[in-house]
Amino acid sequence: MVSSKQLENLNPLNSIYIKIPIVATVYVVVLIFISPIIDHLFTNMEEDLHKNESDIHILGEVILHIIVISISWYLLHGFLRVNLERLLNIQIKEGTKTAIDFVSAVVLVGLQKNLIDKLTYITSSHPMRD
Repeated sequence: MVSSKQLENLNPLNSIYIKIPIVATVYVVVLIFISPIIDHLFTNMEEDLHKNESDIHILGEVILHIIVISISWYLLHGFLRVNLERLLNIQIKEGTKTAIDFVSAVVLVGLQKNLIDKLTYITSSHPMRD
């Protein structure tokens, strides 16, 4: 007689090597669509330079951009985690959660062109560099 625990172990979705790619793929696809929306909420570096925005103003936009990314990621992560667990009938454990956190952070921040340009500008114009 096969116990429910043995049947659970036979389910390929319970393998961490299957869960990580499925969950990571869903996160990446969702973030590829969400990231440009967040990025376009903020002006690009060329517009800021054209308007002669101060370094303090640009730094303020960088900080606000990071706050918006953080809140968006928090809300999206909570929504996706609960729904993926329910839809795939899996439990996302610590190892998978760490992989999700890493992949989603890299994708979400990596797709923020305006943020990256402003961070590059701010760090290159930092007073300690002179």
